Amino acid sequence: MTNEQAQAVLAEVFAPLAVEQFLAAIGRSWFALKGNADHPRARLFGSDPSDTMLSGGYRSHPQKLDFHSPAPSGAAPVLRQAADAADFQSIIGEFHERGYTVRIPDVVELAPALQRFVRALEVIIRQPVKASIFWSAAGARAIVHYDKPHNIIIQLTGQKRWFISTDPPGLQNKWTQVGEAPPHLQRHQVLDVDPGDLIYIPGGTPHTVESTTESLHLAIVFDPVTLREAIIAAIDLLSDSDRSLREVVLGRPEGLDPGRLAETIMPALDRLREISRSPDFIAAAMELRASRATADLPQLARPMAPVTVNNDTRVRHTPLAIGHLRHAGSSLDFAVPGEHIAIHPGVEPELRYIASNEAFRVGELPGAAAGDVKIALVSRLIQSGFLEVDG
Repeated sequence: MTNEQAQAVLAEVFAPLAVEQFLAAIGRSWFALKGNADHPRARLFGSDPSDTMLSGGYRSHPQKLDFHSPAPSGAAPVLRQAADAADFQSIIGEFHERGYTVRIPDVVELAPALQRFVRALEVIIRQPVKASIFWSAAGARAIVHYDKPHNIIIQLTGQKRWFISTDPPGLQNKWTQVGEAPPHLQRHQVLDVDPGDLIYIPGGTPHTVESTTESLHLAIVFDPVTLREAIIAAIDLLSDSDRSLREVVLGRPEGLDPGRLAETIMPALDRLREISRSPDFIAAAMELRASRATADLPQLARPMAPVTVNNDTRVRHTPLAIGHLRHAGSSLDFAVPGEHIAIHPGVEPELRYIASNEAFRVGELPGAAAGDVKIALVSRLIQSGFLEVDG
């Protein structure tokens, strides 16, 4: 998926809001978009979301269920495997009968449109994205809480009423803060949502929700790049060339000498501060971070048998292909989900063409590399799952 394709996918889902407006709002304030049952985002989980969940997930998801209720009428049912879609629905019904809302995690793989949206968002923000389905009975409620990840809520079926804090988002760290006061909703806005409506809620924003009717909503969560992560990326890049950052400074934690450790840390921070004045260094650090984020995504599906190509073979990006190209010393680092591929810099024109063109014939590749080299490059990317034979 190219950057242009990702922008187009996001534009369709966020319409009428521009993608740049969404990106500018991340971490700053929540917002809501009205839609309808015919809006493309209402169909991210298929034309019949409950059937997508039950028919597609009854084998894989019943024992993954999470659930919550501020006042359940009884103990939660014991998780078990489902025999079929109807049995899966009966399991969910058992939770609803006792007052629980069911959260079904890791649902991206069940809906191609959702897969495409999630991958498009990953292309743009260079961070992993996950999604869950929340299935609630009429009258179900949640406690006042906040989520640490950032949340894109899309109502799929039924109606819900949200109560969302109007205070600035807390943007809490991923780890639990000891002694933190419980969230509150002293200042908040009430919002009724219908199928096709979207809400973006930054991490650390207190909220609660109640179901007006039985409903399903999609929760798409992600962690944007923070200043902390940008600084870590700069340290990581500096440590590639500065051996002192890789030297052991604490063999025995119980023998810590804070003064001596400070004398070691401060010069390293001074070096980091000095080199970080260079925009080129910061750009390289963020390229390294983006490359790692790409390679850390789940591995692309790979061909089951060897694939033979020649100059006349037409190939294309696989549906969830994403790549990140950067210079890494004497090699090119082409990161794809699941791996880093080290490639000779002599084929950089060919590789950039491959990354930016969704479909092409092998013989159309530009650059001065020999024909057999181009064939080998395409074959390697087919092996990685980035490319596939077109037709």
